[in-house]
Amino acid sequence: MKDKKYPFSKVLLIQESILIWLITLACLVMAFICIFSGSFVELPWITAMVGCPWAAYAISQHAYYRKSMAENTQGGIVYDNLFGVQESDCNVGDNTTEIPVG
Repeated sequence: MKDKKYPFSKVLLIQESILIWLITLACLVMAFICIFSGSFVELPWITAMVGCPWAAYAISQHAYYRKSMAENTQGGIVYDNLFGVQESDCNVGDNTTEIPVG
């Protein structure tokens, strides 16, 4: 059975997902240990340690889905290769459609 080969950008996104969850769980465990060991200090570091990586992950997701949308629409690289669409078939830049006035 052949292994399915994922595009590099998808592999990066999966690896980033795993890393984000590891960071989140590690920070929660550290906060739990601090609280139950009697250390009554404030925990503002958990906001930065968890919030900033999740914000970066959101930006990565946005960029990945924008790239995917551009590739998988008519005129995109993957769509045209999959369906064998030629550039002349796409009507890209064709301004011959008439808009009714009135």
